[in-house]
Amino acid sequence: MGNSSAISSSAMWNIGRYAIMCFAGFWCVFLVAPIFVVIVSAFTAGDYLTFPPSGWSIRWFIEVANLSWFRSSFLTSILISTVSTAIAILAGVLVARALARYQPKGFVFIEFVALSPLILPAVVLGFALFNVINILEIEQHALANLIAGHVLVTIPFIVRSVWSAMAGTDVSYEEAAQSMGATPTVVFRKVVLPMARPGILAGSVLAFTYSFNDVSISVFLAGSNAKPLAVELMSNMEYSADPVPAAVSTIMVAIAIGFFILVERIGGMKMFVGK
Repeated sequence: MGNSSAISSSAMWNIGRYAIMCFAGFWCVFLVAPIFVVIVSAFTAGDYLTFPPSGWSIRWFIEVANLSWFRSSFLTSILISTVSTAIAILAGVLVARALARYQPKGFVFIEFVALSPLILPAVVLGFALFNVINILEIEQHALANLIAGHVLVTIPFIVRSVWSAMAGTDVSYEEAAQSMGATPTVVFRKVVLPMARPGILAGSVLAFTYSFNDVSISVFLAGSNAKPLAVELMSNMEYSADPVPAAVSTIMVAIAIGFFILVERIGGMKMFVGK
């Protein structure tokens, strides 16, 4: 009877494990399949977006390279993502440092404010920023507005990752450096930042990719003189039925993958989870 109970428990365990694997596999396919369809459709030789393609060609990638709106919006997105990520790193590292080491008065409030952009729906946040811009009458400064909005929504990625990295470091290293006469600035630059580097790198990658692909915030803050690639792509999809959006999306996916490969070459993906 004991053996029968053990066999039954083992069988139930295996069934549960296979069920979880099937469930996880289903959601992986569910999430990846649309990307696969878009990438395959981008290589169609036809004049309209079809799947599967009736023929194979790279004509639409050549078409995209010749589009003036693609070149200008691509450079705009790169500029916005780079600047906003840099500012978010400067602010996020300081906030994470305060939360991880000093826990100042109003700790819970500071944590809530720093991470609130992750809680609020992006559309609600974008509409709120749009109203603030209208109240301040600064609609003409679209590029600055976009950078400010993207800094707001990317700081939480930096804070969470750097906070986790700093919380797991050994404070004795900092105390040893201070006991040897190092100033707080030197300790922060020579000890704290190197130990927090995995969190900074991970947060920077997440912040940059989120900013580069953001639509919900950008669509409210974009102007005639500053339109990110994601906004231009959405506009093109609304008025065009050709495969140009699929080709642009494929390029964006390739850039994201290339970015992660570059990170792997420079520091290794282990930088995301450890020292």
